This record gives sequence, structure tokens and C-alpha cells, in this order.
Amino acid sequence: MYKISYTGDGSNTEFVFSFPFFQNADIKVAIDNVLLDDTQYDVNPNSNFNGGSVVFASAPLSGKHIDIFRKVSLDRIIDYQPTQKIDPEDLNSDFNFLLAAFQDLHDIDIDLSSWENIHDNVLTQINYALQTIEDKLSGGAVLGLYNNLLNVLDNALPSLINDYGYVTESANNENNDDYGSL
Repeated sequence: MYKISYTGDGSNTEFVFSFPFFQNADIKVAIDNVLLDDTQYDVNPNSNFNGGSVVFASAPLSGKHIDIFRKVSLDRIIDYQPTQKIDPEDLNSDFNFLLAAFQDLHDIDIDLSSWENIHDNVLTQINYALQTIEDKLSGGAVLGLYNNLLNVLDNALPSLINDYGYVTESANNENNDDYGSL
């Protein structure tokens, strides 16, 4: 990632950078890790866009950490027409733009050992949750619900059967839907 850092002194309003970019919107500024809106500073590019300066209306306070970096926005700048001849300069510019965007994505600083620890912690929590669910489904909770259902049915079935008589006998009134008190 193309980036340069400064510390504010309370009086300097212009900060120089020397890395390539394509348009002013590619230059981003953060003060104390807070990204600024692009209306809070001006970008003055060199003639060939291989550097320039960032100018603030008022100087950043003394001790403030200032980061100036490039973040290429993934927007098309050239529109090729199907019936028009492709200009080699446009094509090279487009490929350079894509290459720069990929470089910005590739250069993101990731601490792999930290990522490994995060991954392991998340995996441990997921396995714990899975084991807890499997334990509840295989024993305690489901078995308890099953036993409660058996107790309810044990008390209700005699009332149901007694209302109609024995299971092998036909009911006196086949249209009667009264099951008694369950």
C-alpha cells in the first residue's frame, strides 16, 4: 500500500507524498486513524500524477498522526465502444489502473499469526456450541420432554379410552366427539 505518515505540528498545512495515482479521489487522508471527508483537504498532483501534496485549510493540531495513502476506487474510467478502434494508450492506462487496484488490495497488512489465533478461537466457540446442541438433543432436554409427554399421555389416555369404553368395543354414538376431561 502506498502510504506516508506525518505528525502534525499545529502550523504546517501542506504535506508532500510521492507515489503514483490516477485521480485526486484516489488520495485519502486520515488523522488519528479517522478517515477524513475529501472536502476537508485539497490534493495538488504533480503533472504526471506520480506524487503531489495534500493541503489542509487549517493546520492539523500538534501531535496528531496524519496518514496520506492511495486507495484506487474500482470504477471504470474508460468506456470502450464496440465499433471504435481501441487506443493502445487507453488500453495500457486501463491495465495500469487495474494493476494498481490489485496492488492496493494485495498490500493490505494482515498479521497472519493474529488471524490464526482469531480463527482458532472462533472454531473453538463453534465446536463448543455444536457439542452443547448435540448433548441437549441426545440426552437431557429431549429425554426430559419425552418423559413429560409420556406422563401427560399416561394421565390422558385412560380418560380418552374410558369415554368410549374399551378399545376393542365400538363407541355407542359414532358422532360423539366428547373425549371427557383430558
